[in-house]
Amino acid sequence: MPRDKRRFLHVIVAQVVLVALSLVFALPFIWMLSTSLKVPDHIQSDSVDPIPKAWFLPRHGRLVRVRPLGIKHGQLVVQWRGGAEKGQTVPIAPRRLLSRPYLDWRNYAEGFQEFPFLRYLGNTLVICALSVLGTVLSCSLVAYGLACVPWKGRETLFWVMLSTMMIPGQVTMIPLFILFRHLGWINTILPLVVPTFFGNAFFIFLLRQFYRGIPVSLLEAARVDGAGDLRIWARIVAPLSKPALLMVALFTFINSWNDFLNPLIYLLNDRKYTLSIGLTMFQGQYNTEWGPLMAMSLVMALPIIVLFFLTQKTFIQGVKLSGVKG
Repeated sequence: MPRDKRRFLHVIVAQVVLVALSLVFALPFIWMLSTSLKVPDHIQSDSVDPIPKAWFLPRHGRLVRVRPLGIKHGQLVVQWRGGAEKGQTVPIAPRRLLSRPYLDWRNYAEGFQEFPFLRYLGNTLVICALSVLGTVLSCSLVAYGLACVPWKGRETLFWVMLSTMMIPGQVTMIPLFILFRHLGWINTILPLVVPTFFGNAFFIFLLRQFYRGIPVSLLEAARVDGAGDLRIWARIVAPLSKPALLMVALFTFINSWNDFLNPLIYLLNDRKYTLSIGLTMFQGQYNTEWGPLMAMSLVMALPIIVLFFLTQKTFIQGVKLSGVKG
């Protein structure tokens, strides 16, 4: 087989595999979108049909939506969901019932009415903004000190810092809660924000790898001109590391936006809840409102998806550069 033809076949196979894997990873999102547009009858049924549908009955030459209520005396009892007979029930023959595609947007309206979305959105954005600021500032400064400032014990401290990544969060959860309780920070956003100003081992590692790729001669020239470390970091290192810093900011924003456990532990007043906690209001003791829950979950996921696509090029560049330097 000629080399060009073999290469073309390899490209085709790679594309097919990538498309197949993309569909597999997109299935949960497709299922969430489909469920958010279904009527309650189809959500609660055993049907796995991804297409949102509803039940209709021919009436005066047109189809009118109905809701099946059950079998009584051998006939199917349905409730009219439209037309002049809306709300009334009538027995019909099961074969007259028709299933047709139907998008039910009421799940989104009910979702926004179920909990104060705008208030929880504001709380979430405040926490995300402060977390991004704290993480980017602290991690970039620490990474600069570990990569660009020569001092004794630097490598040892770096490896000690990396070893903290092996400690599970469940181990430090109770000691941190006790500490924050003694500080009087419970039921405030301080436990969710203040720790970000003390660095993150993973992000420090990524930024350190990027900073080690900056030419040493550039830093030495700045020091010869009388610039201090803070000025070098602010005027030279930070502008050159925008892709890596944006990557850290994006990761931090996503983690804070989706964080459920920490707000659940430290926030006691429902006026201070975040969006991730607000979604639990659709889950009761005996039933779950799947339509509004999926609708609001989709609304909550959209900003992350849009943000990723807008910063995709910078994000990939930051991952590539921080992963190969050093």
